[in-house]
Formats: sequence, structure tokens, C-alpha cells
Amino acid sequence: MTLHRARPIVFVAARPLRCAFCLLVAFASLFATAAQAESIFRSGFEPLQAAPVVQILRDDHVATLEMDYDGENAWGQWWTMTGAGNDPAGFLVTWWPDGQPAPPTGHLSSARMIEGTSGCLGEHGNGPQATTATRWLVTGNRRVQIQPLDNASPYQVRVERINSLGEIISNARVLAFNGGDSSRVDALRTSMTYFDDFNLPLGPADEKLWNNSTVTSTDARFNLFFINDQLHAHSLNGTRLDNTGDKSQTAQRFRKPLRIQNGVRRRIVFDMDSPLSPRSVWYLDLNPVRTDVTGHGDFFDTEGATGLPAGMLRLRSQFQTFSVSIIGMDGASHQIASVDMEDLGRQAVSNVRRAFEARVGTDGIEVLIDGRSVINAMFTPYTLQAGDYEPLWIAFGYNTLKDANPYYLVHWDNFGFDGPVVEPREVHNYVTRIAGTDYQKASRWNNEFPTFNVNVPDDLRPTASGATAEAWLVLTYQMGDYSSFNLIAGDHVTVNGNTNFPLPQRGNNSVPNVPELLSWAVPSTVRIKLGDLVRNGSSPLLVGNNSFQFFADNTGIIDVHVEAFYPPGSAPAYTPPASIHHFPLHSELPRLGLPARFEQIGSTQVGDEHLIGDDPPARITVGGSVPLTMVIGNHSYANWAPELMLFPVNSTEVWSTGGTTGIAKVEVFLRAVGSGTGPGDRVMLIDTARDVPAPQGRYTRSFNTSGFANGDYEIFVQATSPSGLKSHPSYGNETYHWDAADLSGAYYPIQIRIQN
Repeated sequence: MTLHRARPIVFVAARPLRCAFCLLVAFASLFATAAQAESIFRSGFEPLQAAPVVQILRDDHVATLEMDYDGENAWGQWWTMTGAGNDPAGFLVTWWPDGQPAPPTGHLSSARMIEGTSGCLGEHGNGPQATTATRWLVTGNRRVQIQPLDNASPYQVRVERINSLGEIISNARVLAFNGGDSSRVDALRTSMTYFDDFNLPLGPADEKLWNNSTVTSTDARFNLFFINDQLHAHSLNGTRLDNTGDKSQTAQRFRKPLRIQNGVRRRIVFDMDSPLSPRSVWYLDLNPVRTDVTGHGDFFDTEGATGLPAGMLRLRSQFQTFSVSIIGMDGASHQIASVDMEDLGRQAVSNVRRAFEARVGTDGIEVLIDGRSVINAMFTPYTLQAGDYEPLWIAFGYNTLKDANPYYLVHWDNFGFDGPVVEPREVHNYVTRIAGTDYQKASRWNNEFPTFNVNVPDDLRPTASGATAEAWLVLTYQMGDYSSFNLIAGDHVTVNGNTNFPLPQRGNNSVPNVPELLSWAVPSTVRIKLGDLVRNGSSPLLVGNNSFQFFADNTGIIDVHVEAFYPPGSAPAYTPPASIHHFPLHSELPRLGLPARFEQIGSTQVGDEHLIGDDPPARITVGGSVPLTMVIGNHSYANWAPELMLFPVNSTEVWSTGGTTGIAKVEVFLRAVGSGTGPGDRVMLIDTARDVPAPQGRYTRSFNTSGFANGDYEIFVQATSPSGLKSHPSYGNETYHWDAADLSGAYYPIQIRIQN
């Protein structure tokens, strides 16, 4: 049996002496049973636990690791943490190309610590050498994906269990595997009519295939659609609350329609995780009309909830629930089927994509997840009409700030479908901007006639003789205030100061027509044909900047862009928007840090009455030696079971980045009320990166108040990542007090009274 080096469990400066008895106990463990060998001696030398049980599932440029994981009985595989710090808290995963020397196990220097990856956002990113470099991560999840990997190339992976002090507590499981496996994705490429594997460099997706749009309630910073350097795509979304709504969207329309036919089950494939923050969902809608966003924003999937478009199919995922709904031609939603993915052995874990396949007909649908059929339902008494449908991805948030969650990621890959080629044309898209929002208000009674500028650096005329292309202006009406939408005769858009086009009314495809579906707040995409384009002919648009000025009675306007449609083989050179406008990267967003909070002070559980916002917050009276319990990087199951830490990990850091860079240290500060600013004096320090940064932890430590004068104080806990990023408070109401840019390091004290 391998013996681990001695590790004291206390955190104060003086380390305990190791007595001879402790040494005898440690060596005696060499002859213990296997069960005894897996225990940890709390003083002196500690034998390593047995190596984790690891399964490797390979796919295109990625491998999924299952570590001490029972996928068929996933619920309740939580982490039990007494507060001492010695209990298992997660895993250290290290991988490297075969042929390189195996990286040493054990302590990582601080210089190496910051090279770890945080899911889809490493603190330094993975970079172009990611497939040939040694990489590592720490995680509190039992299912994780390592990426990007070269396909059919030998790698080694090492998995070790770690505790919340950052100590390696198990033997290593070292496995050889052949990197990524492209066989499934190769088969999809050949069997799908349209297929996007997103195997592109960090940056935008293929603009000829995807259109990104947003709505007025989306925080403009958090409307992102991008490919990271791990060869998959992301939608990012967060809600703003300073205007008329609380339902945000980041929506990607696929530019190729899919044909639904009688007697045929159409295959739609995609790889996707599920947003685990409670007020976040994703939708995949099949729309019978072309729309950039959806008017169906009922977060609760309520039976009979109405919206536009009518006559569509919706696939929906929220936490562990996956459902299918059909929206009738009256605009009313009806759930066809709903399942708990966890109960069916297909548990959703943040940043771990599963392979979905939907088989859709006019009569019903079957959905498979990782090859297992989870829904097989008829639409009766409803039907999905035969016709052409446009797929629309939607990351949707319902007041995500109520989750103390400024923004979240969904991770997806390998989207495609089969069937006939409905529109073989090629689309070139030009936008007003990529970052932020282009929302403006057009209002005659306020004398507001906004101008939108679209840079078109290309000659739009087709290159083939006899080919006719089309130029279209596309925009969405949506009210960003509480005034009523209204267009009147003569409302128009002026192009480049000299050509006018009438503004179309909002569309309503319900049958029979239901006027109430066009409520004042519903977003509605409209299209205006600007003209035809032929080789050597005239163009309705300039090469360079084009202005569009809107004269309307009263409407908000957002997501203005120009689309040019070309017959096959006739498209000219194309300059994608990311070559013209700043393309925001995930790494530019405010980093939120680890979640950190006091769970209990003395015998008092920290509750709502102790939080900022109560007037005044209740004080906790303490004296003598006081136990403090702190939770970092996760949440516990319930107040009556605080030792049970959740899996999948419940963390805004994980939801917003896909992973964690871990905890380097935990500090507690004390400040007398009214004595100044800042967190005060540090009264406690816990080293949580003894070998590697811990992914999560629950810590109970004694704080001796006898050295402090009686009186009122503020006590504050803060964790720090290896790079120095500060934690954010995680009491549940912090996003009502700080903007996302200010959360990391925000001072959130709990009020106490020392009375010795």
C-alpha cells in the first residue's frame, strides 16, 4: 500500500508534532483490510484511498470521463463534507499526449496552478497548443469533458480524488486512450443534408449558416454566440431588469429550412448540455415562418400559454427536465411529453454535452439521448402541419438575477438534419454591430427617427451571368418601454437618404386569425425586400456604409441586418461581420469568481434575516470560541442536511464559465462597526491548495473572540482562486446589490455582536 505524506488538518501557523503512536498506527495500516485502507487517519500519516473508478467515452475531439459515477442511479451522489476539510470534494484530472513524460503527481507550484482550465474559459485559455500540451482541471462534478483532443491520437489521462483542502487523497487511475473518436460525427456528416460540427477556431460560427439576435430584456453584455478554442459552440444569456420585461433571449436562427412531410420521420441531431440555474432554459423551435426571436416566452411551459409564431414545434430543456410541446395554429402551447433525464440515466451536468436525436413527423416525435429513447409520443389530438420549418436555438432566461446569476452558458455541438434541399441559395449577412445592442426607438410624437448603419464592404452583385440575387432588410419590432406599438400609413424606412420603403405590419400567422396574439410586448421579425441584384447591374446598397432611417408612429427596433440571397455558384466574395465589427469573447465578460458564504455562525444558521437588505439585518451574538462554517464553490442540499454538497455542482461560476479554477485560499475578516472601510482585519486563513486548488469545500473552524472588545462587528468570508480572482457572495440576493462587473470581491458582511 502506498502511504501519503503526512498532512496536519489544522490551519493555524504551528503544525502539530507527529507522535510515535501516530507513526505506529500509520504503519500498522499496511496490514489492514481494504475497507480500513480507504479510511483517512486524521493525524499523522494517511494512506491513500483506492483509485477512482473511471470510464472514458470518446467522441469527435472530446472525451467524457465518468468518475466514481453511477449514471443509472445518478440522483443523490452528493459529496458529504463534515467541515473538517478531509472529506472527498472532487477530482484532479490531468491529460497529455502519449510520448510525453508523465507530469509529476503531488503538489503543483503556484506558477503551474494558473494553467488549469475552467471549463470553457481557462484563466489563460487553452491556446493553439491545447491538443499537444499537458492540461489539467479540478472539478466537483463526477462527469466532465476534456477537450480539445486530436482524433485517433494516443493520450494518457490521470484521475485522482482530492479533498477540500486541495490534498490528493487517492491513488491515481491512469488510463491510455486514443484521443477523440470521429466515427459518429463522420457518419452524421454523410447522412445529414445540413450539418455543422463547429470545428472552427475561437471566434464566430459560420455566418452563412447562423444568425444571432436578441431582445430588449437581454443584458447587452451577455448576448453572445461564439465558438471557443475547444471546437464547440456556446450561447450566452443574461437578463436586464431596467426596462419593460424580465424574459431574455439569445437566439440563433439556422439559415436552412427543414421540410416536414407526411409519413416521414425527419432526423434532427445536436449535442447539448442543460442549463442548471433554475430560471434558465434552452429551446429548439421549428418555426413555420422566418423569425429571428420567439414570441413564445412562457418560462413555466404552461398549458395553453399563447404567443407567436403559431403552428410550431418546441423542444425544451431546463435543469433535468426535457419536454416536447406543440403550438397549435391558434398560438396556444400544449405539452406532448416531459421526462426527467436524471431518472432515465441521462443526467444533465454543466458543460457535458449529450447527443440528442429527434425523429419528427406530422404525427409524432421520438427523442433519443445518447442512443436511449426517452420520448416516443404521438401529437394526437394535435398535428404538426407538413411544410418547411426554420430551426431557431434560444437560450432563454426568466429574470436570471433571481438566481443570483447574471449570465449563464449553454454548450452545444454537431447540429444537423436530413431531408431534401429546400433552399440551395447562399446567404451573406451584414449587421449593425456584434457587441451590445442596436435597439432604438422610432416615435413620431417624440420626434425620434433613428438611423441604423450597416457596413457592406462587398460588391453584392452576383458573379454569374443570368443569376438573380436578392437584397433584404431584416429587423425586429419590440417595445422597450410601456407605450403601445403603432404603425400608420406612410411609415417607412429611408435607405441612404434617397429611397423609401413602406414599413410592414407585424405578422400574425394564426388560423383563424387571433389578433390578441400581437400583444404590445411581443417581438416580431419583419423583412423588407430592397431589390434584385444581377451581374453588372445596379444595386440598392452602397459598397461601404449604408444608412437606414426609420420614420414610424411608435415602435422599438432591434436586430437590424441585411441579407443577400444568391443562387448556387453565383455568390461574390464575402466579408463576414466579425471581420468588420469587434467580436466580443467570453474572456472579456465580468468574471464572477467562486461563490462563498457563511452557512452557520456559532449555533445560528445564517438566514434571510441576516442578509443585506433587511433593515437592519439581524445580529448574531457570539462569545468565546465560536465555530464558523463556510461553504465555497457549491451549495448544500438543504438546511437540515448541510453536510450534503450538491452534484451536479450548483455554482454561478460553473454556470457562467463551464468549470472552476479552484480555491487557493479562504480568508475570514473582522471589522468593528463604524471603524472604516474595507473588509477589516484577517482573523482566519485556510490553505485550500495544498496539492492543487480545491474545487469546492465546506469548512468549520473555531474563531476565538476573547481577544476582541465587546461590541458590534462585521464578519466577512472571501475565497481566492489561484490567479487572484476574488469570490462573490452567494447568499441569494447579491445581484440586487451589485452589478455583474462588481460581484467578484464584493464586500458582504454578516453582522455579529461579541459578548464575552
